[in-house]
Amino acid sequence: MYIVLWILLCFFACVGVVQMLSWLLCRLGRPGQTSNTYQVIALEREPGPLEAQLRYEIHLLRWGTPSRADFLVLLDTGLCDEAKAICRNLLCGVSGAMVCRPEDLPGLIVGTSAAKAV
Repeated sequence: MYIVLWILLCFFACVGVVQMLSWLLCRLGRPGQTSNTYQVIALEREPGPLEAQLRYEIHLLRWGTPSRADFLVLLDTGLCDEAKAICRNLLCGVSGAMVCRPEDLPGLIVGTSAAKAV
């Protein structure tokens, strides 16, 4: 019985090491990019789905494949105060993600960042 548990523990440890190495290679092995890519996502207005949506997008931004966008632009489509507080808390310390209003998006794409803090 202990041998089976030992084999399972070694197997899961090997899978974890391989997964960590693949994440590391995806993050460090990106070829030099000459232009930045943006992914634009309209945020949900309800606080419950908003938090799940933000956590998922932040996870993909951190651990996504090299084909993912470099920057995550989250559109504030009339968020309530509670939803803005959730955005502030979840995006605290996250690089590559910003919240802007839909009317600020053309200036952001041109290169003059007009993104406003939530």
